[in-house]
Amino acid sequence: MGLFEEVKKNVTVRQAAEFYGFKPNRSGLIRCIFHKDNTPSMKVDRRYYCFGCGCTGDAVDFTAQLFGLGAREAAVKLAADFGISYGGKSRDSPERKKKVSITNPEVIQTRQQKDEWIRLVRAYLDYRSMLLDWKKQYAPKNPKEEWNEQFEEALRELTYVEYVLDILLFGEKHEKDHMVQEKRKKVEDIERKCDEYVRRK
Repeated sequence: MGLFEEVKKNVTVRQAAEFYGFKPNRSGLIRCIFHKDNTPSMKVDRRYYCFGCGCTGDAVDFTAQLFGLGAREAAVKLAADFGISYGGKSRDSPERKKKVSITNPEVIQTRQQKDEWIRLVRAYLDYRSMLLDWKKQYAPKNPKEEWNEQFEEALRELTYVEYVLDILLFGEKHEKDHMVQEKRKKVEDIERKCDEYVRRK
């Protein structure tokens, strides 16, 4: 499991907020760090959601915004602050990159690899679109309203889906190849879920 996944798994937004000096009220709200917030409107739990501006994300997003860092820098900071070990496990570690470059220096992408990449990109783009719809459609109207299952999935998955798409669309070739291999077994589940959503619309 890589750095991003380890941090996301082990640190909630509430833990990060409290560690960095915020004190959530009884409803788990703090003042939003994304806009001028006179009264607390950001719900912090495993993820955050602001009832004022609609921003959402996980502990990495929260820390990146708070300290003006990139996503990876924020993840590294959280790992250091919370004592999370990821050495040798990160997909982005020098050891892993060295191994990839040595064993696979100039692989010519086959037609099958390209087709798998296209299928995965389409599936994750559709999934992202569905999650964005759910986030808007099922957003609670007030802080006390119980969160809908689809809304929770949107909050839980959106950041990671965008991370996957960022690698697939803009990553180095070995990063794209690794992501395709890693997500190969999940693509059918994502396609089925998106197809069901389209049919119900």
